[in-house]
Amino acid sequence: MRRSPASQARPLTARECATLERIGRDLTHKDIAAEFGISINTVANLAANAYKKLGAHSAAAAVLAHRDAHPWCGTRIDFGPILERIKASRTG
Repeated sequence: MRRSPASQARPLTARECATLERIGRDLTHKDIAAEFGISINTVANLAANAYKKLGAHSAAAAVLAHRDAHPWCGTRIDFGPILERIKASRTG
């Protein structure tokens, strides 16, 4: 498998962006799979690829990185649920 050099980041695909947008709305992989008409494993792979491309190690970090790195995706994400989880984990 050929990989891009670290200095040349690969952009997220439209499906990866859409997956992160739905994760940001607190949908489960099962819900996303049903909406897209794909398997749960495919959703997990899309999310994992997006995490890797963004250099994130969690769903919350990936969603926030996506918002910062990809404002041109055209999606409006409600980050409320994710931000609440981040705040709770920092104070808890």
